Amino acid sequence: MDFNLPRVSSFLCCNNILQDVLTKNYDLRGVFQGFSPPAYPWGAEFMTFARFIYEGKGEFQIDISLYNEKGEKISDSIPRKIQFEGEFPMHDLITAWRILFPAKGIYIFKAFCNNLNMGEFRIYCR
Repeated sequence: MDFNLPRVSSFLCCNNILQDVLTKNYDLRGVFQGFSPPAYPWGAEFMTFARFIYEGKGEFQIDISLYNEKGEKISDSIPRKIQFEGEFPMHDLITAWRILFPAKGIYIFKAFCNNLNMGEFRIYCR
């Protein structure tokens, strides 16, 4: 079933993201899949890069939330509106996170568009 919504083409966790002011290119530094801290709970600061693709025009509300393995919400981002004008089918969303991971396990980022789940992306805490 097609809901005529943007789709997530990439979702990456990084230590830092910089953007060149002239070229608008991104420099994703320290891309990672998870953490291996010495002990839990573990406080972490990082960023996520998400690229959305949509062929057409429209305005959408994007929310990203982090859940634990039990489905309990750990944190969420501030909802953001993205607009597609039809000429360029991509939109990038960079989010800064400060999370206290209570225990090791698999945590899941969920991206929502207009309150519909667009995809899930895992982060592994060992």
